[in-house]
Amino acid sequence: MTGIDTGQRPGSAYGQPTLGFSRLCVGVRARRFDWALLLALALALVAAAPFLSRPGLPHATDAELHVYRAAELGHTLRAGSLYPRWAPDFYFGYGYPIFNYYAPLTYYLANLFDLLPGVDVVGGVKAVFVLGLVVASLGTYLLGRELFGPAAGVLAAACFTLAPYVVFIDPHARGDLAEHFAVCLLPLAFYAFRRLMSGMGGRAALLGSVLALAALVFSHNLLGLVASALLLAYWAWAVVFGVGRRRAGWGALAFALAPSLIAFFWFPALLERGDVKLNVVGPGHFDFHEHFLSLGELLAPTRLLDLGATAPRYRFNLGLAQWLLALPAAGALLYAGLRKPFTRLSPTPPHLHTPIPSSSSTALLYFVLAGLGMVFLMLPGSTPIWERVPGMAYLQFPWRLLGPANLMLAMCAAGSAVLLPVRPWRGPVLAVVLGAVLALAAPGLYPPMWTPDFGGTAPGDIVQWEMRSLALGTTSTGDFLPKGSARVPMHPQSSLVESIIEPGPVDRVNRASLPDGASVEIAEQGALYDRFAVSTPKKFVLRLFTFHFPGWRAYVDGDEVEIGKASPEGFITLWVPEGQHEVLVQFEDTPPRTAGWIISVASLPVLIAALILMPSPTASLHSPLSPFPSLLSSFPWLAGTLLLFALLKSWVIDPHDNWLRYTSPPGQAWAAQHEQRATFHDLDGGQIELLGYDLPRQRVRSGGEFTVRLYWHALTPLGSNYQSFLHLARPLHLVWGQEDHLNPGDLPTKRWPLDKYVWDEYEIEILPGTPPGEYVLNLGLYSGAGGYRLPRLDEQGQPVGDSLVLAPVEILRPLRQPKVADLGITHPVTVTFPEAGVTLLGYDQPYPKVKLPGAWPITLFWRADRDQPAARSRDLVILDQEGNEVWRVSGPPAHYAFEMWQAGEIVRDPFLFTATSPVSLVTAKYPFGVTLSADEPLVSQGADEPFVLLGRVKFRVKENENPDEE
Repeated sequence: MTGIDTGQRPGSAYGQPTLGFSRLCVGVRARRFDWALLLALALALVAAAPFLSRPGLPHATDAELHVYRAAELGHTLRAGSLYPRWAPDFYFGYGYPIFNYYAPLTYYLANLFDLLPGVDVVGGVKAVFVLGLVVASLGTYLLGRELFGPAAGVLAAACFTLAPYVVFIDPHARGDLAEHFAVCLLPLAFYAFRRLMSGMGGRAALLGSVLALAALVFSHNLLGLVASALLLAYWAWAVVFGVGRRRAGWGALAFALAPSLIAFFWFPALLERGDVKLNVVGPGHFDFHEHFLSLGELLAPTRLLDLGATAPRYRFNLGLAQWLLALPAAGALLYAGLRKPFTRLSPTPPHLHTPIPSSSSTALLYFVLAGLGMVFLMLPGSTPIWERVPGMAYLQFPWRLLGPANLMLAMCAAGSAVLLPVRPWRGPVLAVVLGAVLALAAPGLYPPMWTPDFGGTAPGDIVQWEMRSLALGTTSTGDFLPKGSARVPMHPQSSLVESIIEPGPVDRVNRASLPDGASVEIAEQGALYDRFAVSTPKKFVLRLFTFHFPGWRAYVDGDEVEIGKASPEGFITLWVPEGQHEVLVQFEDTPPRTAGWIISVASLPVLIAALILMPSPTASLHSPLSPFPSLLSSFPWLAGTLLLFALLKSWVIDPHDNWLRYTSPPGQAWAAQHEQRATFHDLDGGQIELLGYDLPRQRVRSGGEFTVRLYWHALTPLGSNYQSFLHLARPLHLVWGQEDHLNPGDLPTKRWPLDKYVWDEYEIEILPGTPPGEYVLNLGLYSGAGGYRLPRLDEQGQPVGDSLVLAPVEILRPLRQPKVADLGITHPVTVTFPEAGVTLLGYDQPYPKVKLPGAWPITLFWRADRDQPAARSRDLVILDQEGNEVWRVSGPPAHYAFEMWQAGEIVRDPFLFTATSPVSLVTAKYPFGVTLSADEPLVSQGADEPFVLLGRVKFRVKENENPDEE
């Protein structure tokens, strides 16, 4: 699109020129420069301001992981390996196959920047962050211009590039270089595919589509798959609704060529997946169930950061301006679609409104529906989709879809821009809208400060960082650890670490295992091979401090020998015969890797042939002028707004550190909703203080969940790592929902600073069947290693318990009763009491054997068969071997009176039995059961007596236990 005014002319309808006039304008357009590209570039520079104005990169985010990966790739590249799949210095120097599985494009780009004078690998990584924002802004502008004109393209570029996830969360809060770059590539990929499917791009569009999609997957595995799915859906959409039907084959060819070009990466990664641990799904931090967002958080504005926290808290939000600007186009399009699908949004002449061509309208409807789909997949309601669609769990974090969702919203915002009538005030209105986008994005332009000196990135620096951080292999869970390796806790080998740190060759030989009289000298060494000169008086096993992994091969005097794997470490071993020998151990390609290279090489001539054979666009395809208003009237307003914002930011806002962020003083948490002070004391004299908490909701429905956020502060240095718990309780010993944190605030307590607070967020899931009523939140700290809770101190420093009752929470009756299958009933019984109108569904007995004086938990599950059941009390009874009662607890289930029950209501009824005086037990199996009574005991259906036997529990009493008894 160009900035040529397309008012209605003779021989054209709604501004569509005649063929002769359009041919004339092709040459005019070719000679004109699109000044809006400068606006898009300026937007990218505004977004990249923190990277451009500060030296170094932070250590407190994943950015440091990506710096070390780029540095390691650079070391192997300089050693002569152009595509290393093995990182020899990772995991204490034992090696790590990260580059065989993790997409490395951003690390290659960082090393390209590293070649520039005055730029090191840290600067190279920073340059890739900046490059991503530039690509994001330009790509979104081009896509928006293609669909809705240049002014709308500028607005789209601002909405996407300044979206919270793109400008702040991914690059700064998370520091995820690879994902950030992949998200930023997505608009360019859509632009190329749009040009390809519309027939306007020709060979450049085909080449751009193939390279953009390949680069996406080669940048980030998971986002590459998401992008591929979105582009494939767009291709199908264009084919089904006619816009790209004639180009369907070329689109399909692009989808075939893109993965073929990078088959050298994904083909072996897929086929050799079973050779590494790769345990990144399932319960724990990477469980997608733990990372859904609420609609309120998605729609909320960006939060001001409190730099007084160890990790400033932010929202995973779409951006207030982004979703508000998307609403007009989405609403207008859906309204028009109800009347006549895929027509122009406005039938009025272009001098009153700007009509959207049917092809753009069709594309806009795709972006609306895709955006709604992305938003839905981030909400808890999409759980069944995540659970049932194969591979979805590997995305781990539903909020990863924020980046793609923001692109969809940006295109909707561009569609909204063309709804403005072509009036003199159109430019000022667009300027106000752009100013609103910039202003609402401003808090994200002030990330936490970082130290200017990142530090060294030599192999020795990487190993020393691993020893401090324990992020072995630059991964938190050893994702790419070779199968069968590190079956015991691994520790660095001092001789290996010293050789990595010191100049000279790296000594990977386990010299302590050499037989007497044997010598092993390093004759030659590269990043992925070692050549040894070996002299030995007898045959022996040569052991290397290198993890075994497919691709490692060994040769003795040129003849290949079998490589073994030492257990439990998983190190390489090989037999060396008596005498003097040359031993070569090197990392080579496996059959899947070779096949991947063959596919990639074979795809190149296919791509070249396709580019040659692809017909050029006809004049009728690329010559019509844009039906959208000229940029000439809007450009001064948009440029002035952007310039004014840049000046205000630089001269007014930047000097005031506390305008768009703030810093809580030590010992305070200004972000806390409620102040609550409590001090916990450890055995070594350390003290932890609770500063306050957030409890956004104090009325929650049974079976639902709610968020609690605690604010901790270390008063003294802590010598141990402690865990935290938060219980929903009534009374304190009965828990109706809980969450424990191994590291409160995701930071080990030993690393808590004294000048900052730690915020610690909990998602408390209320157990299904929890009856309505008032409960309390109970919190505390404990030592998992020591098995004890930390005492809480009063104002005089005296112990007053080991927990703190924080606040009440009211539980409401659920809108829908839980399914029986979701209750966790391990022993279903279905005992009905017809007179009472109550059914016992079953019970959960997690421990059939209990060692006293421990506690025995058991939970009964009841269902009301009518409103206000005619019962007053239920009794849980434990009998001895002779049938004598030894323990009984009476009352309504969970202190929830029967007359309050409604028909169909399910009630959870937990107990916690402790053998305290006057209960006296011996080691034996004890029957237990229930009775139900009104004014007198009630008999269950089909029974002759009130007592209902449920099961048995074995209590083991230490004083009289027979060790041989079962």
